[in-house]
Amino acid sequence: MKVYVYRDPQFARAGNTVVAAAPMGAVVKAFGGGGVKNTAGLHAVFHGAIVYQEHPGSDCYLGVWGARKVAKFKAALRKHEQDVEVVQSAPPARLAWYGTE
Repeated sequence: MKVYVYRDPQFARAGNTVVAAAPMGAVVKAFGGGGVKNTAGLHAVFHGAIVYQEHPGSDCYLGVWGARKVAKFKAALRKHEQDVEVVQSAPPARLAWYGTE
């Protein structure tokens, strides 16, 4: 399972924020689902979530932003997935939505 990690200028005023995203199934397995695009689990733990998806029905990736949150996100995924590969790029889908509580 691939975890995409990259830097993006749009999530904080200072810019250059660390962002991580993984396939929805893996994220739901690690954090739980529910809510908009199964982001309730991420909102409960991180108080925010990012959704990447090209169009309805295509592959969906869920993630978080911020160095500490990304570290916790990756650690939780590693506990639930046996084979985790960190890819230093954005996920292969467009940013569809992000929000905080």
